Amino acid sequence: MASEKQIAANRANAKRSTGPKTALGKSISSRSALRHGLSGPLKRDALPPEIENLAQTLVVDNGDEGQRLAATALASAQWELMRIRSVRARMMAAIDLSSTDASDWKRLMALDRYERLAHTSRRRAFRKLASNDR
Repeated sequence: MASEKQIAANRANAKRSTGPKTALGKSISSRSALRHGLSGPLKRDALPPEIENLAQTLVVDNGDEGQRLAATALASAQWELMRIRSVRARMMAAIDLSSTDASDWKRLMALDRYERLAHTSRRRAFRKLASNDR
């Protein structure tokens, strides 16, 4: 059982760590995941023409609906990988190598999560496309 001193310390910590209180703080906090624009999915109804062109190239003989969906998913995942790599290149160019600030490096390392997800999506879409070709 917690002592009175521990309970008082927990309450004091809880007062400091309950998140933003003001409207401005809440607004800033709500946009944290959108800092680089990679966390949101591509909108399927407004795909860039490059994705549509790549998907059409991947479809064999005007394939069925399943093949077209798999090709679009594969093209979208490849597009996502290219976007992530572009963001990484810009971030690396902006990093001051003489600085010892670790926050830039942490943000750069956080891109690995998005890249892993895009690789997984591309691999799954490729498998689905390959199974639809048979």
